[in-house]
Amino acid sequence: MGAYWILLIAAVAVVVQAKIFNQALKKLNYTRSFKVSTCYEGDSVELIEIIENRKALPVPWLRVESQFRSGLAFDNQLNLDISEGQFNQNHKSFFSLLPWTKIHRRHRITAQRRGLYKLGSVTMTAGDLVGIVSIVQSKTMTGGIIVYPMPMDVTEMDLPVQTWMGEMLVRRWILEDPFLISGVREYRDGDPLKDIQWKATARTGSLQVHRRDTTADSRLLIYLNIEDHEQMWNKATRPEPIEFGIRLAAGISAHLLTQGMEIGMGTNGTLGEETSLEAFVPVAGGMTQQQLILEMLAQLELTRRLSFHDYMVQELSRHTEATDILILSTYVSPRLEEVFQRFREFGHTIQVVPLENVPSPSKEVSA
Repeated sequence: MGAYWILLIAAVAVVVQAKIFNQALKKLNYTRSFKVSTCYEGDSVELIEIIENRKALPVPWLRVESQFRSGLAFDNQLNLDISEGQFNQNHKSFFSLLPWTKIHRRHRITAQRRGLYKLGSVTMTAGDLVGIVSIVQSKTMTGGIIVYPMPMDVTEMDLPVQTWMGEMLVRRWILEDPFLISGVREYRDGDPLKDIQWKATARTGSLQVHRRDTTADSRLLIYLNIEDHEQMWNKATRPEPIEFGIRLAAGISAHLLTQGMEIGMGTNGTLGEETSLEAFVPVAGGMTQQQLILEMLAQLELTRRLSFHDYMVQELSRHTEATDILILSTYVSPRLEEVFQRFREFGHTIQVVPLENVPSPSKEVSA
């Protein structure tokens, strides 16, 4: 009979502890966050993870599972099992928490690829001492980190950017400024009558007009074609030249913005999962503009929203004023060249940088 009583007491104890630890996930708090909200490719960042048991009842075991987009490399760490696929990586950790206990974990991460990395959701599973009961709870996390593409240092690359800056733009955009007057000169055919300087005319006996200084309106639109070939169906199968174009666009915009120019950018790709959102940053200047361009490039997916031909036809109707345009593309087809010629007929200038045989840069530059 003693053995039966022992078995009965043991069974009751198992049931009681199962009932007690059925509340294991109550007052259990889990948070995680990146220490910074943005970084560049290759940077090392820190992810802070906090698990807190805010009750008098211990948690015998707790499994925490989460998923990240591939592209963030976690350093080796105890109690962190990582299984990584082509697009996502799954993390799994086990804990045991005493009453009123808080655990801090710091993960050192290398940002290997540009992109928007959301914290996503976390699944926590807890149970009793003998594994009879398990409770599962999922929690959606907010926040994440944007990894910018590393801008190319275009100053040491064999590209036409410097020639284009020093000749084409100056030749195109040096204009007379109606607000800057530096003196008078003799009247020439075509000068407006409102520019005549009557006092100087009376003094010299011949028609004199205001001499106006020149000013530079340096503006550029960069268009990136995410198609790796003309017959691309939906998604780029050769991402390498397009990724090069993304870093090149970041480098060109960073360089020219520091020279006081105004830059805008557009592409026929999609922004993250929002295929309906337009990937376009209007022309503007300053460091805020560089941040907007980098954020767009970071979130750019190599999925085609429109063919580049159709996209440029659409863009032709957007710009009513003559604009300087730089095209980054792996190809220029006869159909594209026809569209480019239509741009030129409307007064725009177009220069194409092919992405197939662009020389490698000697170094990279931070924006």
